[in-house]
Parts: sequence; C-alpha cells; structure tokens
Amino acid sequence: MLRKAKITDIEQLVEWVWIILEDMELTLLKEINTDKLKQLMKEAMEDENYRYSYHRAHICIREGKRAGVCFGYKGELEPIVDEAFNDKLKAQGIEALLFQDSETVPGEWYLDSLVTVVNFRGQGVASELLKALPAIAKSENEKIIGLNCDQLNQKAQQLYLKIGFKKVWECMFGQHLYDHMQWKIN
Repeated sequence: MLRKAKITDIEQLVEWVWIILEDMELTLLKEINTDKLKQLMKEAMEDENYRYSYHRAHICIREGKRAGVCFGYKGELEPIVDEAFNDKLKAQGIEALLFQDSETVPGEWYLDSLVTVVNFRGQGVASELLKALPAIAKSENEKIIGLNCDQLNQKAQQLYLKIGFKKVWECMFGQHLYDHMQWKIN
C-alpha cells in the first residue's frame, strides 16, 4: 500500500534521506555537525517546496510499517527546491550548499530519491513505488519521468531498465558518475 507522507513521518524521512546523502559522499556532510544538519533538514521538510518536503514524499507500507519512500518533483522546479534548506543554512552562518549541480531538466517529473528499508529489500517495495510514478507524474502534467542512478549501483540500474527507463546521458555528482535515465509514459 502507498500513501502520501504526513508531518508525523518527518523523523523517519530524514533518516531515509541521510542514507542517500551519505552514499553520495557530499562535502557538506563532512564539514557540518550531523545533528545540526538533520535538524535543519527536519525544519525544511515542512516547506512544501523543499526537495525533501513531506509533501513530496510517497511511502510504501508493508506489514503496518514504513517500508520505503520516494521523493520527486517537476524538473522545472529544480531552481527553487533547495531554497528552504539553504535559507536555514544561511541563518546558521553556513554559506555552503548541499547540492550545487543540476540534476534534472524541465519537461520531466524527477524522481529525486528512492529508499527501501533494509528489512524489506528484495520484496518489491521499490517496484511498487516506481509503478506508482506514472500516475504521480501525470497528475503534475508530465509525460517523462527522470532519475539519476549511480553507475556502481547495478541492482538499481537493472530495476530501472526493467521498469522501462532508458539511459539518456551521464553526469557527475561529487565523486560519483551517474546515468540520467528517463521513462516516457503514456
């Protein structure tokens, strides 16, 4: 079962996002206290425009538990999706940015992040989330879903290809090479 995230999910959402951010080996995570960054992220998650807002999150429920999540937004919104978090950083006197590179393009609904809880991996949680994306994208008037997948993450690559994504270009984020993939939906 899938549901939209609620404000009461924010604590869990931060922990899921943190898994991705650590995998990306972002510089800011090494420079700023983890607890402080997580607190700022929690506060930013209440802003509906934030990349990781609970308003942008869809949660998969299995056995009455939160088994996975995905976040996404229209590509044209990328210039504003980090303003809430960046404003919180600036208010703390931190001038660095968490994300500096462009990840998406206008004309696609961008799957920013997808995480499956370890205990639920291999049970179709990611597939269930991915299969829900066409309806989400269509509700926002998009006919293409885009994402970036670390080239070292072969399991994710295989899943995305199986669902219908195709590689369209390569890009670098931090020290990692990613494939930008798109899925054209009807």
